[in-house]
Amino acid sequence: MNLFFDACVIIYLIEAEEPFYSKVRQLLHRIVDSHPDTSIAISRLSVLECLVRPLRHREDSTVELYRTFFAKQDLHIIELAPEVVEKALWLRVRYNLRTPDALQAASAMDLPGEKFFLTGVRSFNKISELNVKII
Repeated sequence: MNLFFDACVIIYLIEAEEPFYSKVRQLLHRIVDSHPDTSIAISRLSVLECLVRPLRHREDSTVELYRTFFAKQDLHIIELAPEVVEKALWLRVRYNLRTPDALQAASAMDLPGEKFFLTGVRSFNKISELNVKII
């Protein structure tokens, strides 16, 4: 089982924003309990999306928390390879998504096998190709 974290989910976890932090933790526990072999994946785009605000505000300790998360050995980072960008193009056209959302969805779709797309953004529900879990 692959869990793909949209950038907002990473932000909820790292910055411990309530009530989202607790909701993410509960959902993760339920998924991992039923799928012990679960792995986590993100898009390279999430690195950019997550670090902008803490870098802009010079929140060094928060930047370090993100850097530690992104450096985890068992974290799979989907690169924005040409085939991911091409898939994002078609998702953007078909579902009228914003470019970053199309790139996140296409990155998740690049994962093999069964997967859940975790997000706090309801507009992802319209993507029939993804198994979306809203936080």
